Amino acid sequence: DAAKEKKSDFIFSASTLFGGKDQEEKSEKNNMVEALFPQTTRREGEEPTDADIRVVMVDVLAKNDVWMTNGTPEKVSGGFILRGYTKYDTGKEFIEAMDKNLEKSNVKEKVSIFYVFDPTPVTQDQMEGVERPPVLFVTGPKVIRDSAPIQRSIVSSLAIGTVWYNSLLPYLMNEKYMKLADEQLALADASMTANLDFLNDLSFPVFASILGIQIAHEVAHAVAAKSNGLDISFPTLVPSLESGLTGAITSLQSVPKDKQTLFDFAIAGPLTGWVLSTALLFTGMIASSSMDAASYSNLPALPLDLLRQSSLAGGIIDYISPGLLTVPDAALGSQALSAINIQLHPLAVAGYFGLMINAINLLPVGRTDGGRIALTLFGRSGAQLVSLLTYIAMFIGGLMGSDLLLFFFSYVVFFQGELEIPQRNEVDDMDFSRVLLATATGVLVLLTLIPM
Repeated sequence: DAAKEKKSDFIFSASTLFGGKDQEEKSEKNNMVEALFPQTTRREGEEPTDADIRVVMVDVLAKNDVWMTNGTPEKVSGGFILRGYTKYDTGKEFIEAMDKNLEKSNVKEKVSIFYVFDPTPVTQDQMEGVERPPVLFVTGPKVIRDSAPIQRSIVSSLAIGTVWYNSLLPYLMNEKYMKLADEQLALADASMTANLDFLNDLSFPVFASILGIQIAHEVAHAVAAKSNGLDISFPTLVPSLESGLTGAITSLQSVPKDKQTLFDFAIAGPLTGWVLSTALLFTGMIASSSMDAASYSNLPALPLDLLRQSSLAGGIIDYISPGLLTVPDAALGSQALSAINIQLHPLAVAGYFGLMINAINLLPVGRTDGGRIALTLFGRSGAQLVSLLTYIAMFIGGLMGSDLLLFFFSYVVFFQGELEIPQRNEVDDMDFSRVLLATATGVLVLLTLIPM
């Protein structure tokens, strides 16, 4: 009896040990999947069932030998991982063939199937050089984000308010208008009739131009989306006390078919905004440089230290008006620099803010436009690493004096931190021309955000 009891204890201990190891591996696998894919791929109560997976394997994948499955389905957060291989040379051909079978099956409204790089931890064999092929990630039918029209409307209204506020400030940095505003406020304090409408009239060109740049940005997104058969939400403007706008949130309302589709959608908006902002900055600076002294004295102004936070914008300003952004010797190493204001044409003011807004939205973090581009270039694991490095750089830049970067850092961390929803085909590479465009865009972002 003692021998049987000892043997039983041994079996129980071994079972506990290896069972615990299995649980640990399963937990690690789920953690990795949850880190690489957004919460919307894990909707409670919508995950595919074992029965759904059997139908997928028999009626969708095995039919016409579209996909040869190896092993058994692996349960992960949000659905199942199916390992195997396809006879097709490209992911595009495979997805097209699979979708024909899926359309005829009785699970077409119950599952979504994505062809992705293996999102599970690397095995010991794979570390030693064994191939790590792509897999199928089978989730519930809906992976897009839910719309929240009331909340989005409130946020957009706040953003319009911060754009208006940010359009007024450059005029209040002009001593002439600040004095007039103080006089009107003194009348109000004395219970007399005051009128500050002149500030609204003056600031309207800046207000309209900043919104116009963002509208052009969103129209470009919409055109790119429509040309690729992609459904998107109505944009939600995001407020900022630093630049008027942080940008806009335009959510995907359908799944992108591949990297090219997501890339074209993501880059169209900020590139259009960047081009328009540059044109306005050039136009405004040329107009400023040709004004007489009386007209120039009526222009709005921006702080010198703010204008010097962009090498590209500062370079354009200095090219048209040489020496305008030169730091006076008396201001070096002192607090006086923050008190120096540079007068600019309203279009130049809007162009400067437009450049900064579009540049920060191209930073490769979360599900911003830049984050989406990073996802297409580096894959999910690579995008995570690039995002981490960018977060660190943004935080350091913010601590060194860029309130814009610090605000954007906080905004992305709390509201846009997750990676974008999966594409149907995340395996096929992008064409080289898009890689070159992304590289050139990255250089422009650096030039825009690195101080003079």
